[in-house]
Amino acid sequence: MKIKLTTTLAAASALLLASCATKMSNDPTAPSGPPDAIVSLDIAQASYYGSASSGGGRLNYQGRSYPISVKAVGGGGLGAQTINATGKVYHLKSLAAFPGTYTGARSGLTILNGKMSERLANEKGTVIYLTGRTSGLSTNYGIDKFIIELR
Repeated sequence: MKIKLTTTLAAASALLLASCATKMSNDPTAPSGPPDAIVSLDIAQASYYGSASSGGGRLNYQGRSYPISVKAVGGGGLGAQTINATGKVYHLKSLAAFPGTYTGARSGLTILNGKMSERLANEKGTVIYLTGRTSGLSTNYGIDKFIIELR
């Protein structure tokens, strides 16, 4: 019984680590051209089956920098982490198309320090490809809804 449990835990850990190793560059839908804007985010996230996140950052668009706020709720995960990420923004036709509700899926594991990547899309067609670093102790697997607003 003990060997079965150990084998099961090892297999589950390997699958989780493999999902963490997936990079945005493997996303066949990722645009290859220059982004319309760049976003930087600092977020704190806590989860216990559900998750809540809050933070802020900056949007750099057409030579100007705009402060933004971020709030998110999601399903899945356990623990707490901070996220420092940058993202390439595509399909941003105007500044008014940036604020909104973005949907994304996440998976990952943070033990002290880790990496993250997530694709977010809003109802206006704007898409953000985030990559960054995490710190804390957290397992993540689920769906997020981000509300991003200009301040």
